[in-house]
Amino acid sequence: MYQDLLSRRLRSALGVLCIVALGGCDIAKFTADSTAGLFTRAAPAFESYWDYDLAGEALPATIVQFEGILRVVPDNEAILSQLAQAYVAYAYGWIEADVEALEFEGEFGEADTQRARTRIMYLRAMDLTRHRIRLHNEDVDMAVKGSVEDLEAWLQAAFVQESDAEILLWHGYAWGSYINAAKDDMEAIADLAWAKAFVVRSIELDPNYYNAAGYTFMGVATASEMASDMDQAKVYFEKALARTERRALQTQVNMARHYAVKTGDRELFDALLTEVLDAHDPLPEARLANRMARERATLYIDNADQLF
Repeated sequence: MYQDLLSRRLRSALGVLCIVALGGCDIAKFTADSTAGLFTRAAPAFESYWDYDLAGEALPATIVQFEGILRVVPDNEAILSQLAQAYVAYAYGWIEADVEALEFEGEFGEADTQRARTRIMYLRAMDLTRHRIRLHNEDVDMAVKGSVEDLEAWLQAAFVQESDAEILLWHGYAWGSYINAAKDDMEAIADLAWAKAFVVRSIELDPNYYNAAGYTFMGVATASEMASDMDQAKVYFEKALARTERRALQTQVNMARHYAVKTGDRELFDALLTEVLDAHDPLPEARLANRMARERATLYIDNADQLF
């Protein structure tokens, strides 16, 4: 009888432990999901931050923290989105700036080392955004294996909401940035048309998303192609400038670097970068991106003779 009572108590205790253990898993997931939501709501505060250096120092820790949360909730779309954007921002805003500075100084070996880091980060951002697309469109991997025309048709059918512009832009942006950082990889370069297809569809759904970043991306991508159509690149940049009323300064910086330099227009180059440096705080909600633009504008002006 005593043994039977002990057995029943043991089973009860085990049952309680199982409930607690299962509850612990649920609590961990709940906490991770809640944290993801908090980060999403807090994101505008980071984008409007004013100190470029401090933001750059904080981003690596943010990325590591996001990766930890994603391990608990691998399908959380908020974390997938924020983490991908963090990788892109850090790679472009800080590491690529260091790469260009090193190249201007003739430190090509270290520049190559840092560029390899950007490729890893852009590839990670590409994987994250692809996974997020896959959550709703399982056939995305098959779609990107077909022709560009087939992919464009698939994008037209699969993405019809204005809100879809976000994921399409970031996937195409990450993919295109990876290609730009892998200039010696001809296989990667051959994929540029597929990356552009995602951004084109994003623009069709919401041309103003993220301060018309889709148009700026298309301007850079078009100007960077081997058989580049510089007139079309100029059209893209001018559309971005018009839609943002020239307040999102990344457009001016990229137009100076990728259009004015390639066409040999030093006057336009100087005018665009002077405009960036003379701007006070034209778009508070994009203050950090504009601070990045000022840093890059200073770098280009200081090394203009090497670009022309």
